[in-house]
Amino acid sequence: MKTSKKSGPIIGLLVLFILIAALSAVYYLNSNKGIKVYFIKGEKPIAIVRDLPKEEDPLQIAALELMRGPTDIEKQSGIFTEIPGKARIIKAEREGGTAVITFNEEIENYGGGSARVNGLVAQIVYTFTEIPGIKSVKIVVGNKAEVVLGGEGFVIDRPLSREDLNAR
Repeated sequence: MKTSKKSGPIIGLLVLFILIAALSAVYYLNSNKGIKVYFIKGEKPIAIVRDLPKEEDPLQIAALELMRGPTDIEKQSGIFTEIPGKARIIKAEREGGTAVITFNEEIENYGGGSARVNGLVAQIVYTFTEIPGIKSVKIVVGNKAEVVLGGEGFVIDRPLSREDLNAR
């Protein structure tokens, strides 16, 4: 059987297409799952999906990505963080269905009004309650029994769930 000179490139492109499709399918099946991290757009929390490497602890990755903040491209689209620049997560642990997130003291030096503080707390609670099995988040500073955020005094003395934030 004779193959024309014109069909050679077409067969080559077809083989290349099949190879790319197969590799894409393998990548998709083996790809990392994403994790939702919340920032603010306007006055509302917005979920941004970040990579979650297979072998990593979602709690630690969520903490890391939350503290990294939005990317430059996200910032250009109006997405920002209410978490103060000098605030740091010291420790992120799971206690049953609660994520216990320990911050340095800078989280309390937040001078925003109630809308900004609500955004700050929503970012933290929404991000960590995206992790399977986490229903609430306890925000801790050092060994204090309660945390007071913002000029208007948002008192946090117990774990908070999304429902708690929606009730405010």
